[in-house]
Parts: sequence; C-alpha cells; structure tokens
Amino acid sequence: MRNTIPFPARPDRRPLCIAHRGASQHARENTLQAFRVAAAFGADMWEIDVQLTADNQPVVSHDAELMRVFGVPGVIAEMTLVQIRQAAPDLPTLDEVIALAGELDQALYVEIKARGAGRIVMSRLKAASFTRAGLGSFGVDEVRDLVAADCPYPVSILVPLGADPFERAEQSGADIIHLCWERGGDRPQDLVTPDLLARARQLGLGLVLWHEERKAVLDDLLKLPSLGICTNQPELLGGCERVDIGGMQIVCHRGANRFAPENTMAAARMIFDQGCAYLELDVRESADGELVVIHDPTLERTTNGTGKVADHTLAALRNLDAGAWFSPQFAGQRIPTLAEMITLCQSYGRQIYIENKCADPAKILALVDTMGFAEHCFHWSGDHALQAGIRALSPTARIKSNGARYNSMQALKDHLDPAIIEIRVETYERDAPEAQRLNIVPMLQYFGDAPKIFEKIVALRPPMINLDRADLLLAAFRRQAGLDNWA
Repeated sequence: MRNTIPFPARPDRRPLCIAHRGASQHARENTLQAFRVAAAFGADMWEIDVQLTADNQPVVSHDAELMRVFGVPGVIAEMTLVQIRQAAPDLPTLDEVIALAGELDQALYVEIKARGAGRIVMSRLKAASFTRAGLGSFGVDEVRDLVAADCPYPVSILVPLGADPFERAEQSGADIIHLCWERGGDRPQDLVTPDLLARARQLGLGLVLWHEERKAVLDDLLKLPSLGICTNQPELLGGCERVDIGGMQIVCHRGANRFAPENTMAAARMIFDQGCAYLELDVRESADGELVVIHDPTLERTTNGTGKVADHTLAALRNLDAGAWFSPQFAGQRIPTLAEMITLCQSYGRQIYIENKCADPAKILALVDTMGFAEHCFHWSGDHALQAGIRALSPTARIKSNGARYNSMQALKDHLDPAIIEIRVETYERDAPEAQRLNIVPMLQYFGDAPKIFEKIVALRPPMINLDRADLLLAAFRRQAGLDNWA
C-alpha cells in the first residue's frame, strides 16, 4: 500500500468539506451550477463521478444513463460527446469541471464509474497541471490499475456497508479507505470504532467518510481523524461554525435569496443550515385575513399565479408554485404562512426580522405572542402607520428603525424607542457609535456582492448585519483567518 502521497488539506487540518456531486441538495447534481453553489457554501472539494462517452471522452455523471437527472433517454457509453451535448446540455465534461475547480480554488475527488476511465482521468488532471485531487472507485480492479500506473494522486477504495475496509484496501493497494456507510442506521458514526481507526493508522491508510446530511451525525464525524466528509449540503460544514465571526448576528434578507426562491421554506432552511442567526421575511394578508410570507403585492414575479396577493384566499395561494420560477430544483415550493416560518425557525433555535408590508399589526403581535416568539423577533414596516401601530399596541415589542428617516439619533430614539437601527454601510462608521451610546443596536445593511466591501465589514465587526450574501461574508472571514489557503 502506498501512503506517501498527501491528500489535499487546509491549514487547520479540519476534515475537508467534500460536496457530494456538488451542492446536490440545491442544484442539479454534478453540474457546473451545483459546483458553483458548493464553492459558495464553503466546500473545499467536490466529489464528482466520471463516465466515458462512446468516443472515449470523460464526462461528469453519476448515472450511466441520462433519464434520472436530465429527464431524457440515453446511455452515455453509447452516445458521442456531441450527441450528449444535444440531449443534456448541462452535463459537463471532466475538462470543464477541472477548469472551474481551478478558477474557484477547489480540490477534486473523482469517483471512477466507467471501467478504464481511471487512467484517462489521471492524464486529464496532469495535462491541466491540477494537483489537488484524489481518485477513487468501488472497483478493486480499477483502483489496482491506478496504483499500477503510479498514479500521482492519492487513490481510495470505496467501501460499501457490510464490506471489510481493510480487506478491500489490501486487495486494491489503495491509499485511502472511503466508508460509504450513510445507510448504517441512525448512528452510523458508531460503526467507525476506535479499533478501526487504530488499524487504519497502523496501516497508514487515510480515511474519507460517507455523504451525510444529519447535523447530529456530522457533529460526531467532525471529531474523527478523517481526511474529509462528503455531504449534499456543504453549508452544514462550511458555514458559521467553521469560522469565528466574533458573535456577529447575520440577518439574511428573504433567506438565501441568491440560491433559493426568496421567502420560501427552502431559502430559510439554507440560511439556518449555514448557522445564520436571523431570517428576514415580508408579511402580507390573504383575502381571508391569513398572514402569509411574500414580498410583492402581486403574484407574477415569484409564483405561477396572477393578480394581487390580497385578492386570493390562503387556500388559493397554497395551490401556487413559488419555486419553479427560480429553478426546476425548487418546483413545488409554496407560499408559507408566518406561523409556518416561525415554527421552522423555532426548530432551529433561530430568530426572525418581520417586515410588515400591509398586515394588521395586531394580528402579527397576537401570533408571535401565542407562539412564544415575541422575544425572538423584531419588527419594521416601510408604512409609517403600521410601524407606529406596533409600538402603540406593545410597549415591549422589539422595533427596528431606519436612521435616514430622522434628523438625529436622539429623535429616532424618542419616537418609537427602537431596539435596533439599520445603517447603510456607507455611513456605518459615523452613525454606529452614537446608536450604541443610546443603547440601540446598530445593524449594518449591505445588499451588494463586492468582496472588498465584505472585507471592510469583517474589519468593522458590526454586532448585526442585514445582507443578501451570507456566503460572501463567511468567505471574507475565512480569508482573514487563512482557512481558504491550502496546507
């Protein structure tokens, strides 16, 4: 067994976040979009699968056929690359994925699916001078052939549940055992015993772990001495918990609105899985007086419906698709109620910034009180009467005010006694100290995507920030800490 070729690693030596077929929970698996989302969500490495076309071109696909992922008939090994391009334009070549990984500074973990593809993959990586990679396969013969070819990249043998990892390592000559044990019950981590770890260490074998999306299981896997952990949701490993953000509370404007349809449960789950503290959402009333979460007064932009939100009953709104406009991946997302969003938030132990577009303030306050959520949300409205209505109904409700509406910070304080003031990034350094002197929490607002501005925000360290791109803020924190470097 070879044990001298290093697997890619970060300076903190934390197990790599290996995005399984990219961010396959959020985008069509093994596509360039899935890989871009994975990089944005903090992945270190992409796990990709390689098949060979009829003209021997390596393409990235888990399945040998096109139907499951692309919805069209076709067997990859029986089609030329030109034919595949016509049938499934989003299916990338290996060369395209290598180029994108280089552009985004990601490592590659290549699972060889087609027999004989290993040497082709190896030669394509070498031709591109791509150094941060690993190759693997379930096939013992394929791994043995890579080792015999003196593969310059570490080689793994994938181990299904029930198989002996050390027997397969001995048969193949692999450098790494990759345990594919995600179906090993509620606690598959218990299968990685101290004896297994000790023997792997004794034999000089590296360890890669299966794709996992259960947070409690991931927390335990991170404690194991592995090279990397695969996941369909890289935000679970690459989010706030990976880097020290100094207690900053991140407020995500309409959820992860650049990666999922805004104001949906999917967009909310993404930011909570990233570890963000607050979800910002917009509330309106349906025709029958129900509190629903949607930004626009009309349905056309973010659903397949037409007309005004206020002219539709909750039942009618429930029948609309609020996700397909963004991506087919999110077809079937619905317009949520405020109560549903609060319940989701409570399941994560997070908080909500409620922007009241045109709902009765009394209904909102009654709902948050009934659900025991009053201390876990704050309120704002662009409608002056609705904003004042919150304070008139509740002397204790947490209110956010905008500094631009007032002549002075004291006037802002005296008007509604807000807990939070929102300050644009351009005036934050000027206005934040005065707000803090009056015991008002300054919340920096930045809805842009300029990396230099995020570097500035990291330096400012505001206690709260309202943004669209939590991914870019976390990336700035990682860069500052040197976590995006390679060891």
